[in-house]
Amino acid sequence: MRAVAFFRYRFDSDEPQHLHVAWGWTAGLLPYRDFFDNHAPLFHIATAPILGWVGERDNVLLYMRAPMLVLFAVVVYATYTLGKRLYDAEVGRWAALMLSLLPPFFLKSLEYRTDNLWVGLWMIAVVVLTGGKLTIARGFAAGAILGFAMATSMKTSLLLITLGIAGITTIVMRGRRDGARPAAGTAALLLGTAIVPAIVALYFVEQGAWDRLVYCNFVFNEGIRATRTTAAVWGPRIAYVPLMIIALRIAWRKRDARADRFFWAVATAVFFLTLGGFWILISPRDYLPFLPMISIFAVAAVGKRTWIFAVLALVFAAFIVKETRGFRDQTHEEITMIRQVLRLTRPGEYLMDIKGETIFRQRPSYPIFEFITRNQMIRGMIADTVAEDVVARRCYAAQADGEFWPPRARAFLSANFLDLGRLRAAGQWIKADGSFTIAVPGEYVIVSHDGVIRGPLQLAAGAHRIERANSAERLAVIWAPAIARGLSPFRLQDRDF
Repeated sequence: MRAVAFFRYRFDSDEPQHLHVAWGWTAGLLPYRDFFDNHAPLFHIATAPILGWVGERDNVLLYMRAPMLVLFAVVVYATYTLGKRLYDAEVGRWAALMLSLLPPFFLKSLEYRTDNLWVGLWMIAVVVLTGGKLTIARGFAAGAILGFAMATSMKTSLLLITLGIAGITTIVMRGRRDGARPAAGTAALLLGTAIVPAIVALYFVEQGAWDRLVYCNFVFNEGIRATRTTAAVWGPRIAYVPLMIIALRIAWRKRDARADRFFWAVATAVFFLTLGGFWILISPRDYLPFLPMISIFAVAAVGKRTWIFAVLALVFAAFIVKETRGFRDQTHEEITMIRQVLRLTRPGEYLMDIKGETIFRQRPSYPIFEFITRNQMIRGMIADTVAEDVVARRCYAAQADGEFWPPRARAFLSANFLDLGRLRAAGQWIKADGSFTIAVPGEYVIVSHDGVIRGPLQLAAGAHRIERANSAERLAVIWAPAIARGLSPFRLQDRDF
């Protein structure tokens, strides 16, 4: 199932967005300073060399999914190891198997995304932490790994909070029955966690991009609050306290359980309660770090009733088949668009898209138009400067029209760019009286269904007019390189997917 889904499961919109950031590193651009990204940088830094080796190709996302298989294997094996340590090898094996089929994990672990490296690092840190008492060396090693996780995703802060609350709860409710003194190990863990983020921070300070990093990763992401009502934000937070009290009361009744099982059970409850209470925008990928624990505890609760695992496996498989639409190939649309990107544009030319879907070209406008940005634009928190940016940077190519464009940008692009398929090029349909306007000055040609009838012409921004022998013939003025590179508004190129 994984092999088939690898090649046929649709590309999530986050995948090309992440790959665009990795491409920026290969192109000598600096994230945050030279283009927008609201993620921590380590995943893109780590995969940029792989992208550099793969090169610019239309099916690049399939190549970039390959390293995700390694991270999938790391998480599954770490789940087996943790299950074996908390219970026995049989629980570990069943937990690993059930996790591998659990639909949120099965599908998200296929995708080229930050979360897979983040969860892989987290599970390696968990394996280190569960290998024995929390000594200084063990704490520092686990902390260093968590530091890499923090440089991969800021959501690691939630994992650290979870470990802290679970640790305090375990000590208070159980005492130090084994004579352990975790203070030194905890201090070493925190010290180790700080090293990699500090190095990353110093690098961006040195590059003069610290302010932009803070804006992209903190100020911008915090803007998600503006997209929710007060009740939607504070309702879960108010519910957090009584739910946590209930969870702690259950933990009190179970305090005589084995210390490591008690700790990770509490940690699992704390994670999901805190995520639900304080995370404003939640998606299935946010659950990934503790799905292994859920699998382990569920398998242990089921025991040796193999028929239950068989039924669950069939149910999980059915959900996977449904989500993949029967494993129908859904990758063609993105591959077709990238093929057109490589055909229409050349390195160094700008291309206006929503949030980096076209991967291999720099965007002329800084903000990306995903959920948070669009809502902040509606509230006047971010200005829509697409029209000015496209003109200033002489951008002649843009992604096709769609509902995610901001209204002002959408109107400008619709009025001044012509559809070629999955992409558009600067130009207009010429009116019956021969008039048209140019928004982005540059080299244009006049074309009919049969080909070029005039040009190339150097046209300035503003109104223009040509003499027409036949006012009934449909004519267009379009960016000259688009025609020279084999695309035309008379022959749309988006029908091959």
